[in-house]
Amino acid sequence: MKYSLSLSDLTVNLIPFTARRVDSILIWCAPEISDRETLQNNCSYLVDPDSSAHAKIFQAERYGGSGLQRNGGGARCGFDGLNQIKGIGANLLVGEGSDRHHSNGALDVNDAIYEALWGEVLADVLPYGAVRARAVLLTNSFIQNSRIPLRRALLVREPVIRPAHFERAPYFRPQSEYIGQLMHDARRVKAVIPMLPGCLPIPFEGFSVEAQCNRQLYCIEGLCELARRQAWQMAFCRTRFLRLTTSPSNIATDGRLLDFNGLRCLFPGDYRDNFDHRLRGVQMMKEPWVLQQGLSDLCLYLGKYLFDSSFTLIARQHVENTFRDTFQEACYRGYLELLGIPTENLQLGRIPELLKQLVNSFITLLEKRSGTLYCPQRIEGGESQLQVLVMSLIRLSQRQFIPDDSDIEHDFYFLEALRHFTDTIYWLAEIQGDDISRIMQGVEQRARKRLQPRDILGKVRMSDEISGILDTYGNDALSLQQAFTEMGSRMQLFAREALGRQLYIPR
Repeated sequence: MKYSLSLSDLTVNLIPFTARRVDSILIWCAPEISDRETLQNNCSYLVDPDSSAHAKIFQAERYGGSGLQRNGGGARCGFDGLNQIKGIGANLLVGEGSDRHHSNGALDVNDAIYEALWGEVLADVLPYGAVRARAVLLTNSFIQNSRIPLRRALLVREPVIRPAHFERAPYFRPQSEYIGQLMHDARRVKAVIPMLPGCLPIPFEGFSVEAQCNRQLYCIEGLCELARRQAWQMAFCRTRFLRLTTSPSNIATDGRLLDFNGLRCLFPGDYRDNFDHRLRGVQMMKEPWVLQQGLSDLCLYLGKYLFDSSFTLIARQHVENTFRDTFQEACYRGYLELLGIPTENLQLGRIPELLKQLVNSFITLLEKRSGTLYCPQRIEGGESQLQVLVMSLIRLSQRQFIPDDSDIEHDFYFLEALRHFTDTIYWLAEIQGDDISRIMQGVEQRARKRLQPRDILGKVRMSDEISGILDTYGNDALSLQQAFTEMGSRMQLFAREALGRQLYIPR
């Protein structure tokens, strides 16, 4: 079995197409990129049948999973062996009947910067990180048929293998002129699935001795590790109110997330409680199960094309149990951190029952008070409604005075959460052998950081700031680079405080 496979090894998934050289300016770049000029020269290409400029062959990536509409993979991306370029133009993986959004092949500059900056933030804070962008190139071309003039950009990022590379794209219908060039999608999956074992992540403790001698067991242990990583990532996002539109095509096989154009921060109070916001909240709650279904599909394809049906049944059971248990555990920890309760010393799988009761009562309280919490109204001092609610829990647990709130006094769900919170504080004092006042000081500091308003991470505010920078500096590459770097630094500092950084994974 070959280990450490790269995207270049998945030749059955790579389909060549031609792009043409275009002029561009480098407006954002990752700090570790040393030879910026070479990167810019290698990646400044767009699909343009009418151009006679220098031609270069790129590879389109075939993959499946959910969220592809009728496309057959990365329909606006090109891979040149070193970089993946997003926004290069529509390639031959655009499916027959795809809507305009999924078929124009373009990426506007605002979305490119938005994705690059979020990639930096999530690479820093997520338990298993994110796939970072390497550069954003601004072209002189505009997106066709858009309501307002939008300049096209090229987002350059690290090429990665995704679980979706091994999954079907069942709704893909190639355009008529390309049918003869493309292998049937089921045949593609059958051909590539033997490479999946070499792409699975290695468990923290390594593969068992038995797995190293048994390919089926090796796959089960690798799939369970992938499930574990995906569950940690999804739990972190849920307990930080981040909706990602995640699918098997938006995550790497090492667990890193990618593709952040659809990311929205849904923190209570930053948006009105309207239909659109509720819909995004529902989508956020479904995201973990979309990934779990993708894992289940991998078990199916391995059983169908590499092993047998009994493998599928056994693997699915192990993978689903691992994902469910890990996700639940990680969510408990995430919500405890929102409440300011330290979790770094809790052993994996050994969260005390009283902490689970606290989290469950807190989640119920959030649901019952959603009409108040999801209201864009700031308390004096700039606190969020959720921040005020948790501060009331903290203070009343120590019989401290809070501003008059007759609603809280008669709220059964608040009183239940208060009872469990108070029990937790005394439990912490007992096991830590510390003074309650000192414990409460740390709890309040952590909770205030996690529950502060997050307007700075909002899509509208970020888009307005990006547009303002573009309007101010025009084609001044150095000024644009500096401005976007400064914007990203501010965003990253805030995110470390508000979202927290998952610096360890309990084992």
